Amino acid sequence: MTNHRLRVMWFVPPTIAVAASWQEDVGLSLEASRTQSSDEQFAALSDGRVDAVVTSMDNVFHWNHRPGPKDFVIVAQIEATTPLSIVAAPRIKSVSDLGGAKILVDAPENGFVIALRAMLKQAGLRLPDYTLAPVGGVKERYAALVAGEGDATLLGPPFDALAIKEGMHKVAEVQASYPEFPGQGLVVRKPSLSSNPGIRLWLKSLVEALVQLPANLEKLRNSLSSEGLPDEAVSAMLQSVPVSLIPDERGVNLLIEHRRLLGLIGSDATYGQVVYLG
Repeated sequence: MTNHRLRVMWFVPPTIAVAASWQEDVGLSLEASRTQSSDEQFAALSDGRVDAVVTSMDNVFHWNHRPGPKDFVIVAQIEATTPLSIVAAPRIKSVSDLGGAKILVDAPENGFVIALRAMLKQAGLRLPDYTLAPVGGVKERYAALVAGEGDATLLGPPFDALAIKEGMHKVAEVQASYPEFPGQGLVVRKPSLSSNPGIRLWLKSLVEALVQLPANLEKLRNSLSSEGLPDEAVSAMLQSVPVSLIPDERGVNLLIEHRRLLGLIGSDATYGQVVYLG
């Protein structure tokens, strides 16, 4: 039997992927690698070093306007939402206190930072009232924040809880401002859907994991806890598991609305242009 290869790149292993890894994937060889930034993911997809990435769905709007293949599509929503908090030095108590702050980000014009910029604008702040300093993915931002290299950043579990244990302060939660904020998606180049059967095989494995998850919930909790994650982080990760892999239309449209609010490229896109379910 042919063993189809799928190279996927992510920041941290998604919770549903952990559950799917328990299955015997007949005909699928999954090779996962960790990324340090969305720019690295863009480059790796563009030049064919990887076949798929798990990333903020907002990235697709920007990537399809950058010099490159311009054929990126979202084929699944891997998380119901990505729990995100603005975590900052203790002196910063509210979003409005971020005026003049150095905010650590992955990339300034795409990804989760767009929701943060929308929150800042609604608090009366806009560039150049604050500085965006690219330092990399969530692990890199966590390390830079606790090292005092910036004033604030966006963090999700488990790094938000770890930063708070290091003396940082939670300023606000993205989900409190935007309840429909969507989680990460599985992004590929559209031509690869017909050339690489591994993509559909992994999607099938993820769907089967969702079906079997209710009977394996405690196993999943124990698996995450065994990695030394705080209990609050494990609970947040379990709650992030989606009901369906179909990207939520309200969530995708929220991302488009944020881009429109900030006057960024990609705000003229539609759900049907960036999501491919064929």
